[in-house]
Amino acid sequence: MERKYQICFVCSGNACRSPFAECVMRALLSRAGLMGIEVSSAGTIEWGRNPRDPMMTRIAKEMGYELTGETTCVTRESLWEADSIVVFSRHHRDAVTRVLDYAHWNRIILFSQLAFGTDEEIEDPNYQTEAVYRRVASRIEDGCRWLVDCWRRCPPPIR
Repeated sequence: MERKYQICFVCSGNACRSPFAECVMRALLSRAGLMGIEVSSAGTIEWGRNPRDPMMTRIAKEMGYELTGETTCVTRESLWEADSIVVFSRHHRDAVTRVLDYAHWNRIILFSQLAFGTDEEIEDPNYQTEAVYRRVASRIEDGCRWLVDCWRRCPPPIR
């Protein structure tokens, strides 16, 4: 069986940004017929297994995505398997570097660097206004769309 390219989105609690990116990316990859890419998400903070953020879940549904599942925390094993570890802030990058050996740090990239070529952090919408949630969701969707368009032309390499 052929190994798939694995991308793991990482945010703080795995309640808003990273699971939203995961569900958007899965939907867009499926619609594009790109089956060689596996997507997951995790958080840097261990909060136990809790439902996704209700506001982000509602916004995802309005945008045509299904945000389900429970929060999960990063583990060395889950990150070890990932070809790309996509973080939403420098704080997340720092947390991931504490879990991974130095030799694997080259797999870590800021979402905005990967999708937009900038070093902008994607803010945490948790406990903020609905407008912030919508802005974050839109930015993540735009980035995921751009990545899928790129991968449609040139699939990511498998290590």
